[in-house]
Amino acid sequence: MKTRPIFRTTIIVIACVFYGGYASSQDFQVTEIFDKIFKVESLQNGEDGEEQIVIASDQGLVVLNSFSSEPTARRLKAGIVETLKRDDFLYLINIVDRLDRCGGNGAYEGIPIIGHRGFWDNYRDNNSIVDAEVKRMIEMWRWKESVARERLPNHEPGSEQAIGEQEWINTCKRRAEELESGFSFLPPTETYDDRMTLDLGDITLNLIWFGRAKGDAISVIVIPEKKLAILPDDLLSPLHLAPYPHPRFKALDVTRWIEVLEEILEGDNPVENVLLCDFLNVVWSRDRAHLHLDYIRKLWSAVRKADAAGKSLEETDTQLSLDNDFAFVKEMPVYIDRGDEWVRPQHRMHVRLFFLQGKTLASAMIENALPDSLSAALAEIRKLKNEGADIFIEEAAINGIGYYLLGAEKLTSAVEVFELNVELFPESFNVYDSYAEALMKSGDTQGAIVNYKKSLALNPDNTHALNMLKELSE
Repeated sequence: MKTRPIFRTTIIVIACVFYGGYASSQDFQVTEIFDKIFKVESLQNGEDGEEQIVIASDQGLVVLNSFSSEPTARRLKAGIVETLKRDDFLYLINIVDRLDRCGGNGAYEGIPIIGHRGFWDNYRDNNSIVDAEVKRMIEMWRWKESVARERLPNHEPGSEQAIGEQEWINTCKRRAEELESGFSFLPPTETYDDRMTLDLGDITLNLIWFGRAKGDAISVIVIPEKKLAILPDDLLSPLHLAPYPHPRFKALDVTRWIEVLEEILEGDNPVENVLLCDFLNVVWSRDRAHLHLDYIRKLWSAVRKADAAGKSLEETDTQLSLDNDFAFVKEMPVYIDRGDEWVRPQHRMHVRLFFLQGKTLASAMIENALPDSLSAALAEIRKLKNEGADIFIEEAAINGIGYYLLGAEKLTSAVEVFELNVELFPESFNVYDSYAEALMKSGDTQGAIVNYKKSLALNPDNTHALNMLKELSE
């Protein structure tokens, strides 16, 4: 049964200056980051503050995403009402398909919740996926709380740093407890496949599906009256060269990315600014965004040419490195700001993932077979491998699927996937370590011990295996 907590807030508005200024209270602050687009943030948190993006049209308020849990979303909703002095909520739009950004949808029950159909398809009637993601969020907040507690003694008692650290500890603890107390996800109530237009009178919101990247159902919003595009910072970011890949190495819609970005930045009615929202909430000029479009286009074209010429992934990686064909990356702001150690691994990741698009991937065969045809897919991979067929098999990608299944409590399936990886990569200490972990969680202690020992034989410095063997022997 779902219970809704009641929050009492005492908010005193002490200032209200929009158009470049902000309204604030003892609990919330609102900043106008672009004309009629506001960021409402809580003032009662630590370094990773809670904040909400709101579009204030004449017809009503449009909220983008809803944070990670309903209690948090309700606090922010109260902050929107108090600081903007409006409660005419019109739409909630989920422009990403991640529960840590849309888990609070229930706070807006009663108004249309809009999202791409892929978001609805991924989560409807699929409690195991929701439960696994909520579990990961709880573990993340507990881990952050633990790390902050370890840092706390390093600060002078009573200092600003110590007070801030304690606030952050309280924030992490509260977020974990909110998720632990019960999670109820409300999926989008209205969906679209390619595009949707919302006419709000003074402004128009054109929703465009961007294509598969970090998620399957990420969208951008174009407001033609303001010559503005709103993009989740999973897609473009001061921290990244290109849209960040899906965590389980799924297929990417690179050609779709290019088409959408070309329409937004080079089309008949190009935007002048791009708002990167979600975590960073910064505004870029079209020229700044265009640098990243150029990077994506050039890399996609170069990788396709290298593949057509029969070059291997290793040869392509060398040819397209930052020391050769892609030295121009060193002139991009992200490289200047973040440095070689930050950008070079990212670029190599994009080269690899672009190279893999369109190939027969063992990892994709496994994912496409979930949840009902896994055994058949694993048998087909073994068969193709033995026949020397043209199939791309990657240890890390298969391991990632195994851990996804492990997190979703699909223990039997996880064991099957890790077992395949051991067969495919018998010289890798890591695959034995992962296989042992799955066996241990499945209750096969002896099997876990055997495989932790195999991992340790391949890598005597594997402290995780050492610690687990000690724990299991006790």
